[in-house]
Amino acid sequence: MPTSAATAATSAERECLRAAGLIALGGAAAAVLLWASTFPGWPIAAGVILSVFVLAGLLVAWGAEPQPAARWLRPAGLVLALILAVGAGVVVHASTQAALAVRFERSRPAFEAVIGAAGPVPTAVTDHWLPFPGDCPDQIGSYRIAECHAFTGGFMFLQRRSALGDEAGFAYAPHGLPATGDEGFGLPATGFIPIAPRWYAWSCDC
Repeated sequence: MPTSAATAATSAERECLRAAGLIALGGAAAAVLLWASTFPGWPIAAGVILSVFVLAGLLVAWGAEPQPAARWLRPAGLVLALILAVGAGVVVHASTQAALAVRFERSRPAFEAVIGAAGPVPTAVTDHWLPFPGDCPDQIGSYRIAECHAFTGGFMFLQRRSALGDEAGFAYAPHGLPATGDEGFGLPATGFIPIAPRWYAWSCDC
C-alpha cells in the first residue's frame, strides 16, 4: 500500500507534467501568434490552432486536487503560459507589422519579378478590378496566391490562405495609393499598411 510520502511524490510528478504541458501550450500559442502576424490578414488556420490549444489547456488544467505540497505547480504553469501567450500578443500588436514586413522583404524579389513581367500599371481610371496583364503564379516567394488583379495605378495579389472574416493581400502602387474618399480606382481606399517602398499589406472586412 503506498505511503503518504509516495503519494505526495506521485502527485508532485503529475503536477510537474501538467505545469510543463501548460507552459508548452503557452509557448506554442505564442509561436502561432507570431506566425499569424506574418500574413496581411489573420489566417483561419491560426484561429483553429489556437482554439485547439485552448481546449488542450483546459484538459491539461482539469484534474484531481493535488497534494498540498504540489498545489502551487499547476497555477504557476498556467500563469507562465498566459505570460507567454499574452506577451506574444502584445509584441505583435506593438510591432506595427514588423514580422510581416520582414517576411515580405524576403519574398519581395519574387513579387517584383512578377511585376516586371506584367509591365506598367494601368493608368486609366476605372471603378472595378482590371485583368492582371501577366501570369498569376500560385506561389510568390513564401506566400500562396489566390488571385491577381490590376487597379488604377497598381496591382493587387490576394492571398490563398483565406483570412478570417476579410480579404487580404499585397498591393503594389508605385505612384502611391488614392487618397481616402477618392472614387473610381477599383479598390477600397482604406486598410493599407506600408511594408516596403511601393508595397502595401491590405486587408478589408468586405
